[in-house]
Amino acid sequence: MKRKLPTLCLILALGGLVRAQDSKSDPTGTWKQINPPSQTRETTFTFKLQGHTLTGTMLKSYGPIAITNGVVKGDDVTFQTLHEASYPKGKTVTETCTGKCSGDTISGNLAIEVDGTKFGTHAWEIKRETAESKDGASK
Repeated sequence: MKRKLPTLCLILALGGLVRAQDSKSDPTGTWKQINPPSQTRETTFTFKLQGHTLTGTMLKSYGPIAITNGVVKGDDVTFQTLHEASYPKGKTVTETCTGKCSGDTISGNLAIEVDGTKFGTHAWEIKRETAESKDGASK
């Protein structure tokens, strides 16, 4: 009986860890954003989650941009993109996205820096592209 109790405690503890790991959000897939909502310009995000590391691309009208420094912890999602400014050329734009994943929506804040100069933060939201949203039935 003395050995059974520690074994039972270990099994329950491991079960709790597995359940806690399952509760983490998985943003793997394709997501869309309209910038701003009143316009038709879309940005598409493709994410892949490996452990807590988030990778992928952001596709804007001028091409794909790699997602860097991506992390998912529970429902919290954080990542950055780095690209050259369209004007003035030669400047580096860093976009830092932070937010919460809730079902098929990630919403939070987007902070923009150009060569280290902060240009503010604004609300940001993307929606997961599902089979329904691909055929236009629902978004």
